[in-house]
Amino acid sequence: MHIIVSTDKLKLKGVSYPDFPLLTWSYTNVNLGISSGDPFFEGIKFLLYYCVKRGRAKSKKTLSTYASHLSHFFSFCEDNQINWRCIVENSEDEMLLSVYRDVSMNDFKLSQNTVNQRLRTLIQFYKYAQYKGWIESLPYGLESVNNSRGKHGFLAHADRGGNQQVSYDVLMKQQPSQIKFYTIDEVKQIVTAIKNTTLKLMVRVLFQTGIRRKELLRFPLDVVKRPASNQKTCRVNINRTKGEKHREIDIPAKLMRDLWDYSIELRHQQSERSGVNSQYLFLTTEGEEWSLYGGGFNKALEQVKLQIKISPHKCRHTYATHSLKALQAKKNSKFEPLMYLRDRLGHSSINTTMIYLHLVNELMDDLTTEYQDEIDAIT
Repeated sequence: MHIIVSTDKLKLKGVSYPDFPLLTWSYTNVNLGISSGDPFFEGIKFLLYYCVKRGRAKSKKTLSTYASHLSHFFSFCEDNQINWRCIVENSEDEMLLSVYRDVSMNDFKLSQNTVNQRLRTLIQFYKYAQYKGWIESLPYGLESVNNSRGKHGFLAHADRGGNQQVSYDVLMKQQPSQIKFYTIDEVKQIVTAIKNTTLKLMVRVLFQTGIRRKELLRFPLDVVKRPASNQKTCRVNINRTKGEKHREIDIPAKLMRDLWDYSIELRHQQSERSGVNSQYLFLTTEGEEWSLYGGGFNKALEQVKLQIKISPHKCRHTYATHSLKALQAKKNSKFEPLMYLRDRLGHSSINTTMIYLHLVNELMDDLTTEYQDEIDAIT
């Protein structure tokens, strides 16, 4: 199966939907009634329903992810000449998703988390297919499970009261993975090892604000201001966030001054050379905007001469862990640390932020309470 993206000629109720993923079959199979290059209409209709009508996809990347989940599964069906519609209850045909799950784990070497994510998309697809009358039975079942963690457990389920919940039987039970973060010594090593001025600033922003990779690459230029001499932190609004939600973050004054200097000196020179008039703060060495979906930024991090692998998301975990520890140490704090951190990180639920609380409480070593000052000191 192939994925091609639409042009602005794709319209719904007169509104253009460019870059919408369109699924097409790879092979011709008379028995399955498909021809090479034909659209996979059922998959496209599902994406329109689930991602557009129901609004499950808040960004093009999310929409692309759902499309790739479908493409991987139906490519598996194509390669093995399996008719995805032929699901007979209480027979081996009902095992289709289970077989795909095991092949994904054993042959494709995918992680449990990745496989479960794909299975959830396929579960929603088959629900929709049954609703539309394309199939009579579902290739999975439901089972009751005990959940001692309460209603916020990992498995997809419908709450039936108490600790009894219903889960899809094809999903694998996962153990929550341990959050990984850098120690303050590792942070020092990373920042010190980066010689490129722009890249060093970008990594400092990751460490000192906890923003995501996309938010960094689309960090707005217009929020960078010269801080006042007595200013300790600068609160700014960013709107290139996950789900396109607006939120505020706090930038230490020294970092903001360095960003200001970069914007009027090096960045200005880069922009003048390339002729690119960008609304984003950070530009590449060539003066171009960083690609959201290319590997340019990650490749630049990989080229840093350091044994420690630099991961943008691990930088986010590092900010959250050290910052929460520092906020907890301030006994006279006038605000709730978890609520503050939730808002800075842009979490929709406090339950997501609480994973850092559990981590901090379990740590045996003493995390520094001067996280921001430590990074400022080495720059």
